[in-house]
Amino acid sequence: MPDIRVRLRGGPRDGAEITVPADGSGKPVPRITLPARARNAHAVPPQLAYERGRRGPDGTWEFHYVGAET
Repeated sequence: MPDIRVRLRGGPRDGAEITVPADGSGKPVPRITLPARARNAHAVPPQLAYERGRRGPDGTWEFHYVGAET
């Protein structure tokens, strides 16, 4: 499956664009997690969770922030 460019909405990474894999139907995967930035280099950062939203009028998929996981 090809990778798809998506835009993140909400949370610490609001407005960022990243590439995610497509699922079997050709849509972006339903959920992604990304590491948060940690102030302490030795700390294990939480994972920022984003879930697939709808496709915008410009054709770009949006992922919405749903919280952080530890």
